[in-house]
Amino acid sequence: MLIDNFKLENWINSRENQTKYDLSMTCPKALTLNELSQICDCDFSKIKDIPLNYGSLHGSKELKQAICGLYDNQQPENITVTLGGIGANRLVIETLINKGDKIVCICPTYQQVYTLAKFYGANVKLFFLEKDFSLDIEKFEQVVGQDTKLICITNPGNPTGLCIKEIDKIIDIANSIGAYIFCDEVYRGLKHSENSYSNSISDIYEKGITTGSMSKTYSLAGIRLGWICANKNIIEKINLNREYDTISISILDDFVATVALNNHKKIIQRNLKIIQENKAILDIFISNSKCLSWVKEPNAGTIGAVKYNLEKSSDDFCQSIFENTGILLIPASVFDTEEHYFRIGYAMDKEYLNNALNIFEEYLKRIF
Repeated sequence: MLIDNFKLENWINSRENQTKYDLSMTCPKALTLNELSQICDCDFSKIKDIPLNYGSLHGSKELKQAICGLYDNQQPENITVTLGGIGANRLVIETLINKGDKIVCICPTYQQVYTLAKFYGANVKLFFLEKDFSLDIEKFEQVVGQDTKLICITNPGNPTGLCIKEIDKIIDIANSIGAYIFCDEVYRGLKHSENSYSNSISDIYEKGITTGSMSKTYSLAGIRLGWICANKNIIEKINLNREYDTISISILDDFVATVALNNHKKIIQRNLKIIQENKAILDIFISNSKCLSWVKEPNAGTIGAVKYNLEKSSDDFCQSIFENTGILLIPASVFDTEEHYFRIGYAMDKEYLNNALNIFEEYLKRIF
């Protein structure tokens, strides 16, 4: 049975081989094992002695303990380890959703969650943020009503690059009707402020389910490792479904992730330096432009949404930029909105970003 096209991934995949500058990237500049060993003061030569068997079925106790260190109130029994964040999201949806269940998803967001929910037969309601990415909590409460089983959010947001200010009110609404809250938190830890970690929904709501990943916050997308954090009863149910698609994660990935997460503060310090320096470059680029502005300036993560002052669809605008410059951006249309903005990533190598923005600037001068 075929599922609906994944618009974001299709947009990227169909242009990947012709891309000269990829500003669709969402991960901070990837770490090498050499860089990771220096940051963590770890000798990775011992990895050569690890027997290449199946790993611990739900993640090693060392890895689970390291993941618990990212939260305030979690124990290893509240964690199961998955094949990337995308695998974690799928397991949550297929475990919690039955045909006919009502779910409300705050958008724009990562398409995977609501498309999968529809595929499994859920009654899916998409609730879009206002044009300035604010949340109208009264309208939201009306849409949730009394019959919603699951509320889906992403915090920090994709493509917004913003932390949700109204999280306590969302919890109050969910709690009043006994609904679950599922929060994709793959950018958690990258707030652009002194306290880089936002509160996790799994720490502050009994029926909160969190997914996380090594890809974004920890610059290790290549090890394909994610996790789910929730109360013990939910994790036990998820693990029943997990047996059908994941025997175990790679034992090598488990080892690398454990080392990294035991040193997560050092990695985040490195990544926030990249993010803050590059965001300053992007701020100047946008402020100097006559046709661009932030929808709302991002305060977390590695991405943001930029408005453009031109009567073109976001598809056409981003495609024209791609055809004329080789720069890959993400149109608002892949997030199921017709707004005039695009998503841009800015956590890559500084020279790479500067070169891309210089070319982008010259193209904008020609068309505006």
